[in-house]
Amino acid sequence: MKKFEIYTARYCGTCRGLKRRLSDIKDQLASVEIIYRDIDVERAKARSLKLDVVPTLIYYNNDVEIKRLEGLILEADILELIKGDSN
Repeated sequence: MKKFEIYTARYCGTCRGLKRRLSDIKDQLASVEIIYRDIDVERAKARSLKLDVVPTLIYYNNDVEIKRLEGLILEADILELIKGDSN
């Protein structure tokens, strides 16, 4: 199963932009579970994953981390992730 865990913060404008971009391409992400996590609420989890930047998108396939994207993440970057890993 394909999954995105997206780590954001309420104060982060780039994070809000990422949420809008994901909404714009949601039809192309129908096979991907998307989970949003706030680093201020889930500090221990963010720390355990050694997150330094928000937003951070972690892509998992069958619960194995495949790749991380950080900072300004564009639609093309997101679609390339799932296209390049078509398992």
